[in-house]
This record gives sequence, C-alpha cells and structure tokens, in this order.
Amino acid sequence: MGVFYIILSVVCGIIILFVITSYIIMTILLNKSFGRMNFEEGKEFISYNDIKDKYERTEYSFKSKNNNLKAYLYRKDTSQKLVVYVHGMCAGHQSYLSDIISLMNRGYNVFTYDFTGTGESDGNHYCGLNQQYFDLNNAIKFLKENNLFGYKDIYLYGHSMGGYAVACCCDEIFSGIVSISGFDSHIDELVTTFSKNANGFVKVMAKLMLSIKYIIDQGCKYNIKAHNVLKKTTVNTLVIHGTNDELVPFEKISILSKKDIINNSKVKYLEMSDELHNGHNSVIASTDCVIYQKEKMKIYKKAFEETKDHNKARDAMLEDFDVFKFNNANEELMEIIDKFYQENNK
Repeated sequence: MGVFYIILSVVCGIIILFVITSYIIMTILLNKSFGRMNFEEGKEFISYNDIKDKYERTEYSFKSKNNNLKAYLYRKDTSQKLVVYVHGMCAGHQSYLSDIISLMNRGYNVFTYDFTGTGESDGNHYCGLNQQYFDLNNAIKFLKENNLFGYKDIYLYGHSMGGYAVACCCDEIFSGIVSISGFDSHIDELVTTFSKNANGFVKVMAKLMLSIKYIIDQGCKYNIKAHNVLKKTTVNTLVIHGTNDELVPFEKISILSKKDIINNSKVKYLEMSDELHNGHNSVIASTDCVIYQKEKMKIYKKAFEETKDHNKARDAMLEDFDVFKFNNANEELMEIIDKFYQENNK
C-alpha cells in the first residue's frame, strides 16, 4: 500500500510540475507574441485626422477586466442604424477605418473600440486570440448601460479575431451579425499558426499546454468554439471566408468549414474565391487596393533584400504613398453586407 501512495505522489507531483511549467512557458510566449501594438499616424493606415472634416466621432471608454478601453461612436448623419465594429489583430480600430468609412457612407453610424493592448486602450499585451471575445462582451455591457445610445437597429461586424468574437456572440440586441475571416477555435488557430512544421506529438503537447494556460486564466470559457454557439443562435448571421486564407485556413480552422456541423437556418455562408479577394485581408479590400498593396510590397521586399533592414525597406515602400489607395474597402462585399443588414431590420 505504501508503494502505491509513493507512486501516486510521484505521479501527482509530475502532473503539478507539468501544469506549473506549462502555465509559465505559455504565459511568457503569449506575452511576447501578443505584445502591445500602438497606432502610428501618417503611416500605412488612415487615421481620424485624415477624415475628421467629413465624419464626426464621440469618445467613450469602458472597462474590460482591469483595463480601460477607448471607444468611439462615429457619425455621418442622424441614422437610426448602428454597426458595432470589432477589429482584428492590428494597432487599434483605426487600422480598419476604410471599412468604417464605407459603412458610414451607406447610412450606418459605427461604434467601435481599440481592444486590450492596442491603439489608445490600456494593456501591455493581450495574451491570445480570444481577447476580443471578452472585450466585446464588455462593450455590449457598456452599450446596454447606455440604453444602446437610443438606436433601434444594431448590427455586429467582425474580422479575423473580431470575426471569431462576433460569431461567439448571440445577444439578441443585434438584428444581424457578420463574421469575416474568423477561426472556429482560438487554441486550434494558435497551434496551427505556431506549429506549422511540427509533428503530431508536438502539436498535441502545444494544445495541451495552451489549454492549461487558458483554463487557469479563463475557467470554463477557455476555449469557446464558434460553431457550438452558432448551432443554437437565434440571430441571423452571415459567415464570410476567403478560400485561400493564409492565416486562418479555409478547410480546417475557419468557422465556415464547420457549416455542416452548425446546421442552423439562421446562419448563412459566403465563400470568397476570386483570386484577388480570397485571402485573409484581401477579402475586405477593393481590387485597386489589393493591386496597389502588392505593388508596394514588391518595393518593400526588394529594398529589404538590398538593405536587410526592415525600417529602410518600410521607408522605401512609403515613398509616394497614397494611404487611401492602400486602404480601400471592398464595396462589392459591402453591398452584400448592407443588403444582409437591411433584410434583418427589426
């Protein structure tokens, strides 16, 4: 009996040591991989200073865990329609101003925010790809506390991390939800991204260690899968994904790949297969924008090959740079989204 307890103690000790080690290693790796991102005006992305003469915005803030998040309500007119815009991995919502401008030009006002660790919001890092899920839920809480700013029809829009977050939201304050380039599971996406060339054992261990990290930090919400939420949702949802998405593989990781499992008439799907619009980001960019970005990236790559210096290559790319041409929404896709929203007015 004594031997049994000795073996049990050793096994328990090994498990505890593995859990502690996994948590420490994954915390360090995630903090390093998902560190703070600040927005730089006058660089690759449109800033509010570029458009402030045409569009009004009001500043707000709300809490997400221990961080204050900066939020904005963008207005062009007295529209009674509001889109809650949830951005992806970038340096804050201003990286997506081309989409926000397109929505305003179509008669929507837009509420958006910089998620934890980005733009003007607090946070030294955001520790993973599901942070937007928690920030979005706190944004919704803030909207409800403010009587939804008086809007009758409210819609939800998200891309990438935002696409995952909105797909995991079934709050009935929304008349319609659009999820673009979203992954089904943030842990599966992380394992796929960081273990591309690893063998099966390494991938299993990486997933186990990530799960331990998130279970300790987030409890039962550690790995909410979008398809499980969409199975039960009563909110009309449109899931959009590029067939050649280089960051969220269409066939394996995307929400759209789970459509047979979801099997819910409330959820519609749009596969983007056009060569210029089937990537992770190109899906939401205009044709001219995609072509211009490719031209500028050629300049960047050539300069980097010559200098081996990212800053000098970036400076070369930004010569004679047209920020609006580099950031221009896919109006054909926006037309589809606009029609979807209009079909789902309350």
